[in-house]
Amino acid sequence: MNSAEIFKKLLNFDLKWQDFDWLEGRGLSEFELLISVILTQNTNWNNVLKALENCKKAQISTLNQVVNLDSKVLAELIKPSGFYNTKAKRLKGLADAILKDFENLENFKKNVSREWLLGIKGLGYESVDGILNYLCKREILVVDNYTYRLALHLGYELEDYEDLREFFQNGIEQERRNLCQILGRKYELYELYQIYHALIIAFGKIAFRGKKLSEKGEDWIRSLKML
Repeated sequence: MNSAEIFKKLLNFDLKWQDFDWLEGRGLSEFELLISVILTQNTNWNNVLKALENCKKAQISTLNQVVNLDSKVLAELIKPSGFYNTKAKRLKGLADAILKDFENLENFKKNVSREWLLGIKGLGYESVDGILNYLCKREILVVDNYTYRLALHLGYELEDYEDLREFFQNGIEQERRNLCQILGRKYELYELYQIYHALIIAFGKIAFRGKKLSEKGEDWIRSLKML
């Protein structure tokens, strides 16, 4: 099954993928995109938004401010996201590493590698690819638990994160023109990956009920298996 066909089919379902705050042009600053990758770990997006709002009210909007801010103060600001002491340490560690190795966020965006990010404590594959795709605008698809569960329900048992990502990236670049035609405008490849990720999350929120499928999910999976 070509993943581009899954992409096209998801576009036919009634999925509110356009509403995600972290999509291109939805208003989050580069700083917010960066820190949200850590804030969103083990919590839901509404809690992340509360933490981001606290930072905005406290006028915390740069890496230098994060590095210089007292850990307890930072932890209190991001408390709505949960695991706030650990996340405060991770945010300070990431900000410090970026400033030491790249001096500023702009240089980081242009020159950071996936390997460098994977060497940062607290960043796994999903977090790293989130930074690369959403902040750095790299052509890489973020896959998550919803993506894994979708693959399983379609009959694919992919061994690890990289296999999952490669499976769902397969065919998207080749079908870029057709996908853009369906979407009604031209998109860069990295933007298509953002949309695909959003579609899968929107699908998962409706289709998955614990380990089982909702009634709507069963219909959708049946439709996808017909591809």
